[in-house]
Amino acid sequence: MYFVDQQKMEEILTYMDTVIDELKKQSSSTTFLDKMAKERMTHIVIESILDVGNMMIDGFIMRDPGSYEDIIDILLDENVLEAEHEHAYKRIIELRKQIVNNYREVDHNLISDLLNDHLEEIAQFSKYIQTYLQNELGVANAFSNPKG
Repeated sequence: MYFVDQQKMEEILTYMDTVIDELKKQSSSTTFLDKMAKERMTHIVIESILDVGNMMIDGFIMRDPGSYEDIIDILLDENVLEAEHEHAYKRIIELRKQIVNNYREVDHNLISDLLNDHLEEIAQFSKYIQTYLQNELGVANAFSNPKG
């Protein structure tokens, strides 16, 4: 292990969990503002998964990812995430290109469908990260940085 910035991870995951809670409350997106809000929240969830995934990979000196999807593959290979949720993570991450690069042509129905199908699985991400950190670092609270 090199270094895991647990405080930064906690901040990212807490924010992501807050966004996921808001996504769970949101009903159908009919107005432009609703669609943009859902799009932005989805983007935050994606970036949070990728950021924390990269932090885990760097901190535990796992193999280097070659793509965003590879971040998920590495976390699966290292038993950070449950294999049964692989499809959910990869489907959500696939939305990144559309949201970031093809932002004028975002398929909001696809975003809604994927969130309806996979949001509960995506919501488990924080739990998996915390469990892995607790097991690997052996601390009672995975997000407590030891005082030096």
